[in-house]
Amino acid sequence: MSMPFGLDDYEQYARNNPFMYYNHIELCSVSPERSVVKLTLAEESRNLHGTVHGGLIYAMADCVAGITARAEGRDYVTQSAHMNFLGNVKDGDVFSDATVVKRGRRQVILHVRVYTAGEKLLADGVVDMFAAE
Repeated sequence: MSMPFGLDDYEQYARNNPFMYYNHIELCSVSPERSVVKLTLAEESRNLHGTVHGGLIYAMADCVAGITARAEGRDYVTQSAHMNFLGNVKDGDVFSDATVVKRGRRQVILHVRVYTAGEKLLADGVVDMFAAE
């Protein structure tokens, strides 16, 4: 898929990325330097304790990292990731952002965060994306 894309292109992006649609992850902002996604919690978003499933927290960070990496027009895949899980919530919207730390010829390193609308940090990490082209 060729990028960059904007919020107006979300429906097209969602058709190409059914994972985000299925998991209720929506684009809030997109740029080659920083992007933000939002999760509207649904019953299937929660683990057995009623909080956001850790895999979904990771998935949000991975999705927003990929969106940010691809926003400069090339296709990327996740090379590696490290996440520190710091907290959790049972309700409310959850956000994730990715900010470029370094963009090289074949790799982009991104700082990712997952947090609540009230800025409670749920996870913090680094995702390395590798150019697939």
